[in-house]
This record gives sequence, C-alpha cells and structure tokens, in this order.
Amino acid sequence: MPMPILNDWEDKFRETLQKIDESTRQKAGALLSALPDHADWDEFLDLVKTEWQSWCSDLYQFPCCLIALYDGLAFYEYDANRFWPQFSVAVGEKLSLPANRQGEINGAFARAAETYGLKIRRRPDSTDYVGSAVHHIGVPLSLWDGFLEICEWALAHDNWMELSDKEWSEVVDRRAGGRTRLKNFLTDNRDAASAFIQEMHDARRILIEDQDLTISDLQQASLLRQEYFDEVPETAEFLRPEDPDSLIQDRARLVWDENRVCIRIHLPAVSQNRLPATWKVGTFAQEAASTPDALTLNSGTFASSLVLKLESGQQHESQRLRGIVPWGLFDSERGRFVNPESRQFPIHSYTLISPEPLDEVSRKGFDEEESPINECYEFEDGTPVYVTRLWPVDKHAELSVCHGGETRNLHFRPRFKIEARIFAGEGGYSANFSRYNEYLKLECLPLLCIAIPFGSFSNTEIALQQKFQVRVGDQISPGMWEKFREDDSREFYSWHWEPGAQPRKKVNVSIRSPELGIKFEYPVEILLPKEAMAGCWQNFPGAFLPWFLLVQTSAATTEGMKWSDLMLAKEAIAPAQRGFSEALLHKYARYGLLEKRGVRWIIADSRAVVEPAVDGECNLRFCGDPSVLWSLFRYMSDKASNLPIIEIVNKRGSLPFLLMRWPKERQSVIEKYLKNHNINLVSDLWS
Repeated sequence: MPMPILNDWEDKFRETLQKIDESTRQKAGALLSALPDHADWDEFLDLVKTEWQSWCSDLYQFPCCLIALYDGLAFYEYDANRFWPQFSVAVGEKLSLPANRQGEINGAFARAAETYGLKIRRRPDSTDYVGSAVHHIGVPLSLWDGFLEICEWALAHDNWMELSDKEWSEVVDRRAGGRTRLKNFLTDNRDAASAFIQEMHDARRILIEDQDLTISDLQQASLLRQEYFDEVPETAEFLRPEDPDSLIQDRARLVWDENRVCIRIHLPAVSQNRLPATWKVGTFAQEAASTPDALTLNSGTFASSLVLKLESGQQHESQRLRGIVPWGLFDSERGRFVNPESRQFPIHSYTLISPEPLDEVSRKGFDEEESPINECYEFEDGTPVYVTRLWPVDKHAELSVCHGGETRNLHFRPRFKIEARIFAGEGGYSANFSRYNEYLKLECLPLLCIAIPFGSFSNTEIALQQKFQVRVGDQISPGMWEKFREDDSREFYSWHWEPGAQPRKKVNVSIRSPELGIKFEYPVEILLPKEAMAGCWQNFPGAFLPWFLLVQTSAATTEGMKWSDLMLAKEAIAPAQRGFSEALLHKYARYGLLEKRGVRWIIADSRAVVEPAVDGECNLRFCGDPSVLWSLFRYMSDKASNLPIIEIVNKRGSLPFLLMRWPKERQSVIEKYLKNHNINLVSDLWS
C-alpha cells in the first residue's frame, strides 16, 4: 500500500544522510545533527503510528525512516537499558513487541545503516543494535547530564587528553556510575568523546569571554542541540556559569506558581521588528510583546507535549514543550519542569504535579510531616490538580512514583561539581559582620571554602594550590588549603590564613579559578574585636541555623539564597548539625518572616519584642537577621561592662527564636538601635 507521506519523510532523511561526508559516517555522533528537532520528531512519530501496520510488513521499503526512527528513539527516549517499550509506544503497539518481531526490526535497521555507511557494532557472537544507534547519535538526552559531569571534571585536569586508556576508563567508571551506555560511549569511542568534550570546553570559553553571544552564534558547535538546553538546565550552567539564563532567554518554559495555584508558560521577548505577533498553543492565544510575558494554561498543560507557535506576518516558528502527563516534576530552584526520563537530579526542592492522584508515591530523604502526598488543589476553572511537595531533609533522597502500572525511581544527590564560596565565618562567627555600603565589616578575614567531589584529583591539596588563587587586595595571599571534613561524596577544604595576612583597612578578598569559571569576591573592612562579646554567642547557631545560613549572601547583597547555596553554606558553617530542612523555612514563611522570591529564599522581616521583666531587667525576644544583633552587641559593649548571653528558645511545637535579658535601663537605647537598623518592633513575634 503506498504511503506518500512517509515517502516525503524518506526523501528528506535520505537527503540529510547523503549530505554527511562518507568519511565521517562511521564516527560516533555522526547523525546527531541530522536528527529532526523535537517538534518535527513528534510529527514524524504521529505518521509512523498511522502507517506502522502497513510499513512493518516490509520494513526495508523506508530504510532512511527506519534509521531515523531507531536512532531518534536512542536519542529522545533511551532510558537505562530500556529500548523496546519505548519503540512499541512510538509505533502505536498496545503490547510489547515479541522477540521475533524485535529481531526482524533489528535486522532491517542494521541492513539499512550499513547500506548508508553507518557503523553497526558487531561482535563474534552477537550484534549490539541499540549500542549502534547510540554510537550514531553520541550522547542520548537521558545521559547528557552525566556527560556534563565528565566535562566538568575535564575542566580541572589539564592533562585529561594524555591519560592512558586504563586511566581514562577508571575516570569514566567513577563518573558514569551505573550508566552503562554512557560509559561505553566514552571508552569505546574515546577519540569522538574527547572531541565532544573539547567542543564543549571551547564553547564555554567563548561564551564566558563574550557575554553578548548566544548559542545560535556558535555555528561550529554542532554538538549543542536545543534539546540539551530545554531538557537539561545544567547545559547552560556549564557553558555560562555566572549567567546561564542568558543562553536560553529566547526559549519558553512551563512554570508552576504555587502561590496562585496555576501553571503558566513563560513567553520570551520578541524583537520590535517582528511585532505585531501572536503566541499560540492549542486553543490559547496571546499577543507577543517586546518584554518577557506569561500565559496561564493550567489544565491545558495536561498533554504529552505542547507546541508553542509564534505567528508574525508570513513568518512562523514553533517550540515544543514537554507536557504534564501522567505527571510532571517542577524544579523549584531552577524554575522549570525537569525531564522525567532522567533518573538522577540535583538535591533541592521539587513539586510533583499530576492531573489525577498518583497510585503510589514513596519518598526517602524528603520531608513527610509538612508535605502530604497527592494534596488536591483547584485551578481557576475548578479543574483539580494534585500536588506533592518534595522538601529535602538530607543530602541524598529518593522518589518512587507508580502510576498506570509503571514505576519510576528517581535519585537526588549533590551535584558532582567543584564549588567554592566565601562566608563571614564558621559556626556562631558566621553572623559576625555588618554591612555598610558595599563593604562587609568583619573582625577577621572571612572563611574561604571549596567542596571537591571524591576522585576529582590524584593529589587534591597540590591541585587546589595550583588552581585556586586567594588574593587580599592586589596581592596573592600566603596560606594553604586544608581539609576540614568529608561526607559520602565530597571533601571540604578551607583556606588557612598565614599570620600577617589580615589587613587593617578596606580591601577586596577574592578566591579565583579562571579555568573553572569560579570567582568570588568580598569587599571587607577589618575591625578591632570586642573581647566582651566572646561568650555571648556561644550557643550559636543551634536551632537558629536557618537565619545564620540566610545571611551568607555575597558581598553586601540581599538577593537571597537557593536551597543548594544554603546546603553548601551549612556544610561549611555547621556540618555536624542535624534537623535542617526546607520545611522549616516554609514554617517561618507562614508568619511573613521569610519569603521565597522566584528560586531564592530571603529574610522578609526581622522582628523584636522588647518588654520589661522581673528583677529590673528587660527581655529582648528576637527573630530575624542575626548580623544585626552582632552589631548591636558591638555597639552596647562600649556602653556596658556585662553583656547578656543569647539564649536560643526552641520549644516543641514552636519556631526557634532568640532571648536576651538586658538591664532595664538599656531598653530605650536598644529599641532606638533596632529601629534604626530596620528591625520591626512588635508585641508578638508571630503576629
């Protein structure tokens, strides 16, 4: 039976294949750039479903379509050694294809591939058909985050290309974990893998050096398919770590707004010369604008995929977005839905969203007291939506979701990435600073920390001395990196300041590693310490830890902290302390003390109750920015010989706050100081 529509696709794929130089067709990743984009891929699969029953009777009548189907599934749908379930769904089969039918398809695919000069991985007693497809396309979408970790590792090793095959295999074993196909690609095709890694490094260097460039400007970067950006946010973070959103600002994305209980599509800005124009997705439409905008879709997102079209005169363009069926996982820190085909994610907060209750959800390492499973809400039109919040309480977590007989297991862990930060100090000293203009006033030089994933270097201490430079002003600071702890995945180092490194002036303190794209800088002013304060802060941070973490923002800013920033700060400031979770932040937020703006937590209000007490005292109850208390104590140390010890009140069923017992005659001075430093004086901390 003739199939003119598939004939058109066959001609298109054949033309694309023939444009690839014959000398490169055997190389790994040769067909990556030839695969249709996601919107065209969906259209192609719709036609395949329509024509499959006729096509499967003579598989070789459309050899180029068969190559595109097989390789496209390896790129878009390959998942942890599972291939045939996805193939069955792609061709519209209700049941899994039997073994004999799989064998026929494999044979036809191998024959078609070899006809067009593509490599088929044959062994003495078998043929690796799926491995051949992965060879053709390079790195499947579901394995791309693992490939980026290899790229991150290579950034820190100047000699990574000079490693022996055995050394390279050992590195890959440690980084790839159980991702067999990724491991095979990196080791069996080392030359191609190395070229891919170098291409990513070159693109990163160019994009960091010229902040005005976008991905479309890098015509030589054939590896950078748009799907890698849409589905794996780490791609933009790797290529431009200081401003990843600038690389994807022309892409739309779905966003869950928990405060308004709605799902919106964030629309990118459209250049003035293309206006007027209209955005369309399904039955929804909205006029485009020269600034970013949003369109509320709500239940309109409950589809396998969405096609967003921009119509401007005779010009049309489209973007494909993953819909929320049977469920979606919203990354609260990155502000976007993740690709559920991945199985490993960074450890921070997420929201599991579904149009109907999920059959079974189990969590490990996430809060369960404050976040029930399948909590029902309603959109504006009354359509129900079911929400399960995932607030981490540990450095590792697991999520199992079962729906419609299919179970998916997801794992969450710290990112396998070298990270560096500057903090005001360790433990109770981490809030010992005050802000004045752009400077941080401290009594000593700040705490410099680096988190290093295990196995990053053969000799970590030497590597850190070579790759991370510490400066005080214009001078390289004498000192060395010293390991102070480790957990199950990383080692933590802090900078040991040599005597004489501490200046008595305003100066910039910085930690830099140009090759890793790391630069943190603190403008500081070193103050003389007040000895009378030494014993007042001995209980910190204790149960007041969230506030000590939230004030660790970079140089005199109040932009807030992502959850991953908070966790890294905790590892440096109070690594041994337990019981800190995002659920605690949400509790404070209910009283208006904290607020989550976008993906960052900020201190929304600092409050104090000052009231007379017995025995000629006045009690100061406080909940807010602890650095204000530090400056208060410095101020009061010049006026009083005895300063009170700060108590942490942490009663069961209540939120922690601070209590100080001052002499009654100090009450007016304290109230005036707090008012002048934007502390809200109230009669009840929780009102």
